[in-house]
Amino acid sequence: MPTLDQIENIEPPLSSKVMGSNGQLVYEFSIEKRSWVPLKAIPQQLINAVIAIEDRKFFDHWGVDIKRIIGASFINILRGRFAQGGSTLTQQLARNVYLSSRTSMIRKIREAMTAVQIEAYYTKKEILELYLNQVYFGAGVYGVESAAHHYFNKPVSKLDLNECSVLAGIIQLPERYRPDKKANNKRIVVRRNKVLQAMEKMSFITRQSMDATSLSPVPCNPQKDISQRAPYFVEYVRQYCEQKYGDDLLYNGGLTIYTTLDAEAQDSIEKGLIGQLHDLQVKMNSYFLDKTLFNKRHKIQRDFFMAHFDSLYNYYKSECDALPDSLHRRIVQTAITAIDVKTGAMLALVGGRDFLESKFNRAIQAIRQPGSAFKPFVYTAAIEHGFTPASVLLDQPITLMTPQGEWHPENYDGTFKGPVTLRYALAHSLNMVAIQTLMQVGGDTVVSYARKMGLKQHLEPVPSLAIGSCEVIPIELLTAYSIFPNKGMRSAPFFINRIVDRDDKILETHEPVQTSVLSPQTSFIMTDLLTSVVKHGTAVAVPGLGFTRPSAGKTGTSNDYSDAWFVGFTPQIACCVWVGMDERRSLGYGLTGAQAAIPIYVKAMTALHRKLPIEQFEKPDSVVSARVCTISHKLASPSCPDTYDEYFLMGKLPEPCDMHGSGRTKKTNFTQLFGPLEKDQKKTPVKKRLTF
Repeated sequence: MPTLDQIENIEPPLSSKVMGSNGQLVYEFSIEKRSWVPLKAIPQQLINAVIAIEDRKFFDHWGVDIKRIIGASFINILRGRFAQGGSTLTQQLARNVYLSSRTSMIRKIREAMTAVQIEAYYTKKEILELYLNQVYFGAGVYGVESAAHHYFNKPVSKLDLNECSVLAGIIQLPERYRPDKKANNKRIVVRRNKVLQAMEKMSFITRQSMDATSLSPVPCNPQKDISQRAPYFVEYVRQYCEQKYGDDLLYNGGLTIYTTLDAEAQDSIEKGLIGQLHDLQVKMNSYFLDKTLFNKRHKIQRDFFMAHFDSLYNYYKSECDALPDSLHRRIVQTAITAIDVKTGAMLALVGGRDFLESKFNRAIQAIRQPGSAFKPFVYTAAIEHGFTPASVLLDQPITLMTPQGEWHPENYDGTFKGPVTLRYALAHSLNMVAIQTLMQVGGDTVVSYARKMGLKQHLEPVPSLAIGSCEVIPIELLTAYSIFPNKGMRSAPFFINRIVDRDDKILETHEPVQTSVLSPQTSFIMTDLLTSVVKHGTAVAVPGLGFTRPSAGKTGTSNDYSDAWFVGFTPQIACCVWVGMDERRSLGYGLTGAQAAIPIYVKAMTALHRKLPIEQFEKPDSVVSARVCTISHKLASPSCPDTYDEYFLMGKLPEPCDMHGSGRTKKTNFTQLFGPLEKDQKKTPVKKRLTF
């Protein structure tokens, strides 16, 4: 028998709900899927239906209906089987809360005695509320609120007479009468109509209502399955809450976890990924055949093998997996994360292609080479140490001595552009200029800027750092980029706004944490430089694929095309996309951040901005615009034949152009300044492709 304290404190297990930023249900943690609602929120028609079919004398008995028990026992004896139950609602509540469902005389006696205790302590309305929130409705669903959402995709307060009668009919044999199973259709019609007849007999409804509802089809509009929604984000939430609050509170305590997730955008991103990853995987499959010639070994036509790749690979799986370049090492993975640049709120998170295959969250755990996605840190340090977007550097071959011997870095395409501006070099991702800029500013200086902007992995202050020879975690790289549109403020990323318990008591809330990292002036100039990447640099595919809002960003590709990146932002949202394989292997020649990552980025940012107004990047007053000569890249005079607008920090304008007009001192020859490119330098053979 339950103790008095147990009788006085009936608290059934409640699901903990994960809510998105727009109020959508993202996930439920539960052992028994149940949500609590007060009796006043439950339609009277549903209360009447349950009483009519389960316990007509509920308001008259004191927990046990002796006449009903005797009548049910007599019928069961006559039929030689269990055909009718004699338990009242209170007895059912006692059984559900305190006792097992195993039938025995001792259990029935305990059930009756416990029901009497419950009736002595609670009012009839309180018992109804407890019962309707406790009772099982099949499909792992408990209570009327969860049942209404599961079977009709609406709150219980919105149920009509037809839905109420169906729900009441489920209670007797939940799995037999649940309306979401086609095999139950005929049975549930009979059961629903029996409930309606019981309601009419007790004068809860009129005969006209009974007849009209009996002729209506059985309603069923199952709730969308959310069991696989945002799985990496949900797992991130689960790990945090389980560690802080424990298993019992998380799975039984009825927490409501209000997160930062944009659920609609997340759904759209995950849906859009399917096609892109499929196309990339087809390339990896083709690459596998090119490297292993496996189809030729077994005299299978290449086209046929590609058309039936999964089936044939699985058929020869043991043989294929044993190959040095087996496909299980070439499964394309991705990581996507997006944050609000002003607050750091995490809006979307994808940690891999399939959570069921791998729970490793690459967005917050993977350590990868950034390639040219590191270059903005080099140029940030340069801007704060006297460089301007119009600073001219020479893109030419260089040879550097390293502990491993001579190093001959190259640009991606193996060519050299000669004198170029810093803006042009970043837009077109010129390796030589980035390396020389780092060497002029100092490797330690660049490392210090990358550190304070949020990169926590080991950074070696060597020339190759300029082209991404280090390692980063995607979420850290994204947070660092978000500083640029946020006027130099670094917002720490977070994913939970607040958590409340079953009684709406606030357990925790989050306030954005911001740190000043860069000046607003430097941040704006870097933002503007990165817009050039999107407008006419390596990321021109961004507007080309349809994302035409004001935006900025940088592509990145690591050695041998093993990592493809694009990190970009608008004034409102920053997003990072990485594509690669868990084991560092080439995605294939030419598969850069522009080809592999930008299509995913565009779909993600389109979804994330679907309801946001278009905003422009805000220029600080202390950043000025000036006309610059296209040839000398100095302040233009009226005599300069071709000019363009450029941004500068106030007080750091370049000197006036001395190549045109009456003020010129001499004709400047860039060949004289920098020296001619040797013929063999112009055609230096490509020895090794590095990052770009």
